[in-house]
Amino acid sequence: MRSRAVGGGALTRSPPARLLPRMAARRARPPLDLALAATLHDPSGALVPDLRRALPVLRRLYRHLAVATSPPTAERMVRALEAEGVHAGSPRSNTRGPLYRLSLRAALAGGAGRVHYLDFDRALHWAAVAPRELAAVAQLATRHAHLWVGRTPKAHASHHRPLFATEVVVNRLLARRLGLGGRVDLLVPSFALARETAVALLARSRARDTAVYGELVALLAALAPAPAYVECRGLDWETPDRHRRAVRRLGLAEWRRREDTAAEWARRTDVAAEILRGFERALRGGAAPRPALLRLRSPVGR
Repeated sequence: MRSRAVGGGALTRSPPARLLPRMAARRARPPLDLALAATLHDPSGALVPDLRRALPVLRRLYRHLAVATSPPTAERMVRALEAEGVHAGSPRSNTRGPLYRLSLRAALAGGAGRVHYLDFDRALHWAAVAPRELAAVAQLATRHAHLWVGRTPKAHASHHRPLFATEVVVNRLLARRLGLGGRVDLLVPSFALARETAVALLARSRARDTAVYGELVALLAALAPAPAYVECRGLDWETPDRHRRAVRRLGLAEWRRREDTAAEWARRTDVAAEILRGFERALRGGAAPRPALLRLRSPVGR
């Protein structure tokens, strides 16, 4: 192994010549045959710096990125996404169902064989705090026909209490309806599907707003009778990323405590009820499917 001089006269060892082609191939490895379908609601544009930091990570993993934005999303964020060639447009109404379906259609238009859905603020956070875990999940998405991605108990509990507590109840009720034993987190939402399954999902989805979260659970269970399931640490609470100045000033614990209000409990209780209604509505009076869940070990490493 040869040594070469670096600035200041220090010596570093060069890798053996026989390893150079292998190292170059590893660096030039193309993205997976996987598209990222993502949605973003960012009225303040606070996540523009996060976008610029995370895009290199995401582009190494995904063949195509499609980010649909809500109508109130800040113009500077929309322009940044357009400049990077990843903006999938915005629906006419500020409702979740059309937004989710727009992102999935745009991701499919990229031609990849599989699609991974993930809220874009979560994707930005995950790429920053646990890029190796995200890469491992992307690999899993290419090895399993259907993959459901949930939060570890610790990641879920990092969210503010009204969201966490109401989602725990909804997850338990949905799991019971689907005949799933043990803990399962169905409300990230994050899932990876073979192309044909994503097309079928789009054909069946009708929900307009919050009910889409329950509808997705019902449709995914019906379309994927034997999904793989993995829980991840990088899906911890991403919302503080939008409020870094306030979080630094107050501290995360105090900032999180201030989200624990009667109004937020009422809102999250309404959201929970609407999710359950969306699930039942998607079944159209039929029996709930009984998917055979294949539980995978959580990826190691951040």
